[in-house]
Amino acid sequence: MKRQPPLTPDLTVRANGQTLSDMRPWIAAFLVAIVLAALPAAAETVRFPSATAPPTPLQQRLFKERGQPIAVPPTVEITGEFYRPASDGPFPAVVQLHGCAGRGSRESEDAAGARIVALGYALLIVDSFGPRDIKERCSGQWSGIERIADAYGGLFYLAGLPFIDPDRIAVLGYSQGADVALSAVKLGGLETLFDRHFRTAIAYYPWCDVFLGGVSVPTVILIGQLDDWTPTRNCREMMAKRSGEGAPLRLVVYPGAYHGFNIARLRGKPAESYLGHHIEYNEAADRAALAETIAALRQAFGR
Repeated sequence: MKRQPPLTPDLTVRANGQTLSDMRPWIAAFLVAIVLAALPAAAETVRFPSATAPPTPLQQRLFKERGQPIAVPPTVEITGEFYRPASDGPFPAVVQLHGCAGRGSRESEDAAGARIVALGYALLIVDSFGPRDIKERCSGQWSGIERIADAYGGLFYLAGLPFIDPDRIAVLGYSQGADVALSAVKLGGLETLFDRHFRTAIAYYPWCDVFLGGVSVPTVILIGQLDDWTPTRNCREMMAKRSGEGAPLRLVVYPGAYHGFNIARLRGKPAESYLGHHIEYNEAADRAALAETIAALRQAFGR
């Protein structure tokens, strides 16, 4: 495999549109995570309900006026793979959301678990499709609200564990899961229905919505310049149209990188075409994005 040169992102922007020239990745933490990711990580399969929003004050008043019991929305039991440090905690945690093709391989999940645990955090990889008997949602219609509810279900599950710090939980998504992560922290969106929120959000190659507006927590978007599935131009347009309200939102674009630039199973292999889209591993972008991810978590968690 041809060795790629060090990669420098071509755009790093705050919510107000200012360019940052002094971003310093957490090199030491990055190197530790790279080394320890090779170690095995033990996962525990856990189950928890997808979140349901409580009735609004108006709904509660109407139920009371009509003498009806308050309706409780039905819940769906979701499964997830849970990785945690060996210490007693409390420690921060990350909720990870898969793409439109569903969960990754056990090898890739264990590697992700090892990286996060090496940083002193717990990781919950949410499976939105398995419990619903869905194979993929890449080419058909899908309910984004269901997956947002799953993300919050993971947040509530983690927050209820005695060894997790409930105020330091992040959401991390890939592709469609990145869309969900952005939607989960959209300022004035569904996050207003819940009394507990994520501390930060990290979105790998999402479909950037030009009408996203503000975000409620610090958020970073990591995407390849040559992505032909979730085009970078959408993200640039979104950033250009932002008013700057809400928490900081950063966009980091990796030159020469395509969609799925961090998919480990493609390392050292030819590029693939999936539903007509170019999917290719890029070692330089993968390493740079991992460093950005670690930096974002470190900043949000303060450790």
